[in-house]
Amino acid sequence: MKIDRDKITEVLAEVDQADADASTYVQRKLRNWNTRYCIWAGQNEDGRKRKGSLGSQPFPWEGSSDVRIRLADQIVRDHVAMLVNAFFKSRVQVQPVESMDAVKRTTAETILKWLLFQHCLDDLRREVRLAAEFRETYGLAVMAIDWQTTTRTEIKTFTMEDAMAMLQETQDPNLQALIEVVLDPEQEELAAQLLGEVIPELGSTAKVRQFRERGMVEWESPYIFENKPVWTALEAFEDVIFPIQTFSLQRAAFVARRELLTEVELRERAAVEGWDEDWTERVSKHKGEMRRISVNLHRTDQFLYEQLRDMIEVWHVYRKENDEKTGAVRVTRSIMSFHVPDKVGIHEILPYSHGLYPFVELPRERSTRPLLESRGVPEICQTHQQEIKVQRDLRVDSASISVLPPLRVPANRGKFDLVLGPGVQIPERRQGEVSFMEPPRPSQGSIEVENATRADINNYFGRMAPDVPPQLAMLHTQEMIDSWLIDMKLCIAQTLALAQQYMSPEEVARVTGNQIPFNAGPADIRGRFDLVVDFDGRTLDSAQLETKLKYLSDIILPIDSFGIVDRATLVSYLMQAIDPNMASLLVRDIGQATQSEIEDEQVQFSKIAAGTEPPLKESGQNAQIRLQTLQQIIQSNPAVQQRYQQDEIFRRMLDARMQAFTFQLQQQQNAVIGRVGAQPALQQMAQEQQIGGPQAAA
Repeated sequence: MKIDRDKITEVLAEVDQADADASTYVQRKLRNWNTRYCIWAGQNEDGRKRKGSLGSQPFPWEGSSDVRIRLADQIVRDHVAMLVNAFFKSRVQVQPVESMDAVKRTTAETILKWLLFQHCLDDLRREVRLAAEFRETYGLAVMAIDWQTTTRTEIKTFTMEDAMAMLQETQDPNLQALIEVVLDPEQEELAAQLLGEVIPELGSTAKVRQFRERGMVEWESPYIFENKPVWTALEAFEDVIFPIQTFSLQRAAFVARRELLTEVELRERAAVEGWDEDWTERVSKHKGEMRRISVNLHRTDQFLYEQLRDMIEVWHVYRKENDEKTGAVRVTRSIMSFHVPDKVGIHEILPYSHGLYPFVELPRERSTRPLLESRGVPEICQTHQQEIKVQRDLRVDSASISVLPPLRVPANRGKFDLVLGPGVQIPERRQGEVSFMEPPRPSQGSIEVENATRADINNYFGRMAPDVPPQLAMLHTQEMIDSWLIDMKLCIAQTLALAQQYMSPEEVARVTGNQIPFNAGPADIRGRFDLVVDFDGRTLDSAQLETKLKYLSDIILPIDSFGIVDRATLVSYLMQAIDPNMASLLVRDIGQATQSEIEDEQVQFSKIAAGTEPPLKESGQNAQIRLQTLQQIIQSNPAVQQRYQQDEIFRRMLDARMQAFTFQLQQQQNAVIGRVGAQPALQQMAQEQQIGGPQAAA
């Protein structure tokens, strides 16, 4: 697609205007940052007020207390820890929209979990944490979801032995003719032409000569190094710009993302994505030149601008346009630079088949529609933090006065040096002329005021604190986690759609171990699967988790007289709640687990048949499945039945094993009978028939 110069100017002007409109929001971000990290003018490293730093006489005196209270930072850190843990311990399930897609659900779920929690885990941990930090500090974060392809170069070698082996294997006359031409010094140019048609890197007479003289040839060959989804946490109006009235990024007229690339990365992306060569060359001349030099000025103590001197600023502008021919809306992507306003790197229809902007907003709160009105934690607790600081400074200064109160001396004594300390003698002309002033009595309510302030903020955020009712704390925690996971689910959905579009069938088969089709066309990608992403906040509290497990085992399961609880799914859920990593390693599909029990019992029968008695386990196995497996072996094999009748040792080992399984089943049933007083008649008859053992089967 082409875009003219006037349109480029218009698009860049739109981005500039949106950035200017958000100046108030940028100031709010500055206040949030300063509040969280306790930054204000005139600070000293020793936490004391100094005239040299303030530029004026400090209040109440030189060297008075100037403590930093980390209230906002502590709350943000707590929230970030909860959000990150909730995401990586959440239950992610793929739900098919249509019944015909059910067979592909397992494949899609396996691919998704492999991408998120194995293949891209290290990068994901960094970006999810950053997104949570931005969200809680500024009130808003944006997650970009892209598919990234990177390249590397490797040295390949081809020898004359390889060529002769190929000729012997294929008996291809064309290959034989090619070898003969390569070995003929008079036909180097023809050989270069023929080799170049097979391997472009070998299409030179120098390579042909090397092959002929050395019996081998080497060349540099590019290959795909990475081909995977990439999540990038973005800071609003720092890394990404959009109209300030936006309440959903998918409804925005445009979204512009800033990306900083090294020259190597710029040229690699240009080669992989087909960016305009002249534009790429011109942009590479503007290293270290940023559109807005005031970016992040409030972090000068934490960020060195010299680090930007080798970076090249590139803008990805996604816009909605009306297609005059079809009347429909099309989403375009333009790679642009404010330093090259007459050309673009590329202008194309959005390459992602899901048809969405590759961004998901992550607001901390949704009390109004505009995203920029979502508040961060620091601006909410700013006055509380200041109030606590006042009380802390008061107590520190009171302690300073108590240690060294002011002195009374006669006005007519003149100037003299006093050295104060334990055992120091101070000469007096007249008794009592030098004495300490009585300092004001320290406020007894300062600690109570601070505690009351902290209690207010703890109740507001529903923190897990002694002064907050546990029910309120759990309600706030769960609500915060739910709102976070609802937004993160949109990120996961885009990731799944990109995987369907870009993962190769070979890679899918390697990950899933089957050949079930996973890749899909644009129409299928846009409406194939739905997602479930949830997490129970109570599992963050080990005491709450223990109570929940005890409630399930002691109350819920015993009254499940109709067997409506799927115990296999319940065990899987509980394992996921206790330790997701352990669950992914240990919990198997119920069909897999049943088949494993059957196969293991068949192995144990083989040991008995060979004369070796396997040990009997008290628990940790499916006694019913194993008993049925042994009975089926006896019932279906006349030779086994005959040996059972004639071989006493064989019979007694089998009887002992089946009696052990029968005893375990009876113990399970006795637990129920002990509570209800009886066993259902039909169930009792079925058990009696089953307990009849091999004699009944024979």
